Amino acid sequence: MKYIYLSYSLDEDSPVYKGLKKPSIDHKSTISEDGYNTYLLCVENHSGTHVDAPGHFLEDGKSISDYDLAKLIFNNVLILEIPQASDSEISLQDFKNILEAHETLNFKEENKDKWESIDFILIITGFFKYRQKNLEKYLTENPGINPEVINFLRENFPSIRGIGIDSVSISCFSNPDNATKAHKTAFIKKDNYGEPLLLVEDMDLSFLSAKANIKQLFLIPWQVKGIDSAPCTVMVQLN
Repeated sequence: MKYIYLSYSLDEDSPVYKGLKKPSIDHKSTISEDGYNTYLLCVENHSGTHVDAPGHFLEDGKSISDYDLAKLIFNNVLILEIPQASDSEISLQDFKNILEAHETLNFKEENKDKWESIDFILIITGFFKYRQKNLEKYLTENPGINPEVINFLRENFPSIRGIGIDSVSISCFSNPDNATKAHKTAFIKKDNYGEPLLLVEDMDLSFLSAKANIKQLFLIPWQVKGIDSAPCTVMVQLN
């Protein structure tokens, strides 16, 4: 078995959504002067690879600190490669086309039972390549997911409990109206939906392809009581 991280290490250069404060790490005590090391961290809870929970947008939404550990382990992960250009949105038709072409899980009636077991979707847009070489582009021209796609998933596949993406947000920075709608569609409770989704943003999916076989995905948020969302470590076990 092989384990890999799908999250970036958090440091002072970690990208944060526009308007948020960049992380700072102060080497407060040193071995040479104090005999031991300590660090003072100042980090917004939506910094680096992080998980958005319903409390991010909904007054009555669940906070990430209230999730049981069992709800943060995923056993049926689907990986989709959906290349996107700057400022683009994955449309519902784009999404259906990708599913129809999927090698082992074509989105057809005969595969419905397989789809009903999927609990997490990883979307590789390829936009991660700009995280290092063009940070401004990564933060302001990122692709996202149209709210119709999220609605489609929640109506048809209520077993899905999370979506992860290799851009700074699941929604386009250039389309704030859809950004709000996409998040709320993921988080809202409705009779014909499954559980509210967890959204993992700014993931490192550079080591994956749609052919990778994930046995389990572990989502480990910072344990800070009462906060809506948190930086997180994401680790997968590969078959």
